[in-house]
Amino acid sequence: MPQRPAKPLTPDQVLDKMAKYCAYQERCVKDVKDKLKTYDIPQASKDEILDYLLDNRFVNDERFARSFVRGKVNQSGWGVNKIRFHLMQKGIDKDVIDEAFGQTDEEVYKQKLIDILKAKSKTVKAETDFERKRKLAAFAMQKGFEGALVWEVLKEF
Repeated sequence: MPQRPAKPLTPDQVLDKMAKYCAYQERCVKDVKDKLKTYDIPQASKDEILDYLLDNRFVNDERFARSFVRGKVNQSGWGVNKIRFHLMQKGIDKDVIDEAFGQTDEEVYKQKLIDILKAKSKTVKAETDFERKRKLAAFAMQKGFEGALVWEVLKEF
């Protein structure tokens, strides 16, 4: 049986859906704009919806950046370089990114790198200590950690 086309949504229905979209998880302005593009409503209505979401703090790039940095460091084990790249892809301003990183505890960040390297060192196959450290460094830098910090930590291994 063929599917019937979905009933078009009114701008008020789209606003309700977008409010729920933003309330479910922290979003940035780019994510909200991209989602709004999927709805078949006039551009003026999309602009009004975005303005409403911004004015009522449903969406906030500063809050998104802080949450993103915290989550990627603590949960995903990403380094500064990888996080910064992804935030720039989301259209987050450089100053906002810098401020979000300013709230990161450097000791927690360094400890996360140490934990990642310890876990990885158990599975790295290498014939020499230098080769093992080189492989660990490549792994950590691929996760976005800064080279200088990686080598500083690897000196202690």
